[in-house]
Amino acid sequence: MISDLLKIIAIKPSGAVLIGKHFTIDGFERRNIHVITHAHADHLGGLNQSVKYVEKIIATPATIDLILELGYVLNSNGLKALFKRKAYPLSYHEKLMIGDEELELLPAHHILGASQVVVRTGKYVIGYTGDFKLGEETEIIKEPDILIMETTYGDPNYRRPFKHYIEDFLVDLVFQGIETMKRVVIYGYHGKLQEAMKILRSKGVDYPFVMPPKIYRITRIAEKHGYRIGEYYNSLSREGREIIREGFYIYFDHMMRAKRRRLDGSRLNIVLSGWEFQQPVRRLDEYSWLVAMSDHADFDELIQYVEESKPRIVVLDASRQGSPKPLKRELEKRGWRVVILPVNDEYYIGIDNYYVG
Repeated sequence: MISDLLKIIAIKPSGAVLIGKHFTIDGFERRNIHVITHAHADHLGGLNQSVKYVEKIIATPATIDLILELGYVLNSNGLKALFKRKAYPLSYHEKLMIGDEELELLPAHHILGASQVVVRTGKYVIGYTGDFKLGEETEIIKEPDILIMETTYGDPNYRRPFKHYIEDFLVDLVFQGIETMKRVVIYGYHGKLQEAMKILRSKGVDYPFVMPPKIYRITRIAEKHGYRIGEYYNSLSREGREIIREGFYIYFDHMMRAKRRRLDGSRLNIVLSGWEFQQPVRRLDEYSWLVAMSDHADFDELIQYVEESKPRIVVLDASRQGSPKPLKRELEKRGWRVVILPVNDEYYIGIDNYYVG
C-alpha cells in the first residue's frame, strides 16, 4: 500500500513537490500547473523558468501580490507580464478541478498569504503543509492518505516551551524602549515584520510605525489582505521624516541591516530570529535584544500536527533546510509510517508509472 501511495508523489532535490498528474508545488517541473505556497525565496525556485512553460501559476491573492512586489519575477523579456496573465489567484477553501484532480488551499500560519495544499485524486487525498506554525490561522489537514511535511525544526533540541509568551515579551521590550529612548528599531524579514506589526497593534501598541519604502509597500499589501496595522508611514515621506525628528515611534527595517544597527543609546534595537531555543529574549549588547520569534513550527508542533492530522503515511521533505532524520525517528516511535524524500538525491519513486493508462 505504501508503494502504491508513493507512486503519486515525488520531491526533487530542487525543492519541487510533485503531486498527482498535474501539480508541481514550490518549484519547477515540466507540468501544466505550478502551485506556490508562499512568497519566500526557497519556495520560489525556478519560477522564471516556470512562467514560460506552465499554463497556470496558482497561489493566494496575497502571495501573488507579494511575488510581484518583491521582484521574484524578472521584468525582462516580458516575463512579468506573462506571469500576470498566467497567475491564477485561489482563495482559501476555493476548490479547482484540473482534469480529474481537485486542488484546495488551506490557511497556514507562516507569513501573509501562506497556504497548505490539498490534492484529491478521486482515490487518494494528499496534503502538503508547506511552511507553517500552529495557531489559529493553521487549519490541520485531516486524515490524508499522504501528509508531506516541512522539517525545519525537526530535531528534538528545537523546542520553544516559552513560545506562547513571545508576543508579550516583544510588547514589553517595545514599551521599555519607547519610554527610555523614544525610539525602537525592529529588524526582521519580509512577512515576519508585518506579523510583528499586527501583534503589536493587537496588544495595544499605538505608537506610529515608520519604515523604508519597500517595507511600506509590503505593509500596504498586508493591509489590503486583512492585516489591521494603521498609522504607518514611509520614512521618506514628509510625515515620516517629521515623526523621526520628534521621536516616540517604532521603525521596521530588514534583517540585512541588523549588523549595522546603531549602538549609541539613541534607540533600542530588537532583532527577530527563529534560531533561539534557550530563552524567549536574549541580550545582544547594551542596546539590543534578540526575540525568539519564528514563522516555523518547533519540534513539538510538528509532532502535534501529525497526531491531529492522522495521515496514513508521513513524507518528510528533505529538499530544504531541516532535520528530517530525527523527526522520522521520533514519529516512528509513536507508531507513524514515515518516509523521507528525496532519498540519496533521487527525486522520484515510481511516479512515472502513475501516468500509465
